Amino acid sequence: MVKNSKYLLILLCLFLGSNVFGQTFNAIKRDMEISKVTLDNFLKKWDGAPLINNIKGTEATHKSGEGITFTITATNARILMNTQNRFFRNGDSEIMKLFYSSQIIELQKERLLTALEEFLEDFNSYLPLLSEEEQFKVVFDVKDEEIKKDGKVIPAAKGSDQRTYQLVAKWNVEDLENFKNGKLSADQFNEKITVEKE
Repeated sequence: MVKNSKYLLILLCLFLGSNVFGQTFNAIKRDMEISKVTLDNFLKKWDGAPLINNIKGTEATHKSGEGITFTITATNARILMNTQNRFFRNGDSEIMKLFYSSQIIELQKERLLTALEEFLEDFNSYLPLLSEEEQFKVVFDVKDEEIKKDGKVIPAAKGSDQRTYQLVAKWNVEDLENFKNGKLSADQFNEKITVEKE
């Protein structure tokens, strides 16, 4: 009986140890999932200036030692224009080219970043607690929406490559913690965000 009790005690210790480790790992995974869903819903329902994108979905990944990446599929908004004779819609190439000038694309990027900054102001406490050497990254994948006709994908409109890009925003754990603790204002924190336009 004593001998069996010894083995039961060892099994119990192993179980508790693995459970504590699992909870540590799952805390990041859990908070990452909460952040992902919240960010996705926030962008889809953002009540600031209208986004010139359709938010289609958000994915999140974590790599130990690197950090968390949120990848957001944000297709170009489709153009709907009613004329006396017809509708222009679903990415009519000439209308899309006319609307998505370089100025509109810059405005599009500006609004995505503004929406992200507002999310961080309101929901920074939702983000997982990472180690100091890690960072957070948000990648907006922007391109024309894929259009299908009779179950087949229609080839991309001419000039769609000019509307295809990635917008990447990165910030580190230390700056986020300083923002949470009030050591950085929202404006100061936003200045710490590194933006790459690819």
